[in-house]
Amino acid sequence: MTSGPIEELRVPFDPRHAEEQALRWRRLLRGRIVTFILTCAILVALYVWRGDQMAGAGLVVVYTVVIGLSLAWLVIYLLVYLRAKKFAASVGSGTAVRIDRSGVEVAGVAVPWDEVMGMAAVKGGFGQGPRFEVSRTTADPVSVPFDHMDVRAATLDMTARAYSGGRHGVDLQALEN
Repeated sequence: MTSGPIEELRVPFDPRHAEEQALRWRRLLRGRIVTFILTCAILVALYVWRGDQMAGAGLVVVYTVVIGLSLAWLVIYLLVYLRAKKFAASVGSGTAVRIDRSGVEVAGVAVPWDEVMGMAAVKGGFGQGPRFEVSRTTADPVSVPFDHMDVRAATLDMTARAYSGGRHGVDLQALEN
């Protein structure tokens, strides 16, 4: 079997990682729901068992704090799960990144090499992973999360250097920490 020269690197969108994160947070949320129910059940059992000996404002404060903290954790886990679910639903289809001799394409936006100002792995915001970003001379940068692709950042760097004739590489400093 013979193979010809490689003409491009084509990286499709891959929803697996984002879906796995959403499933992980769903499992954690279910665990938090069980913990909340058990906390409430224990507090009710304590009140029924020793209710006559426990009275006053102190009991109300303790119960309120315990239930409030447990409920707060439940709400936090719910919000993180909903965010992970939304992130998983935002994974595109088709080609996430394509690099060839003519330039780079990110999420359907083609950028010729002469319009590329730079390429970098940029840190994500709160609760978001790093992104592959291409800065352009003619418009705003285009990017795609690494969690939406199954490719190593170093592969993108080496491919960009090869196809751009050494003019462009991917700045990977954001991934070092």
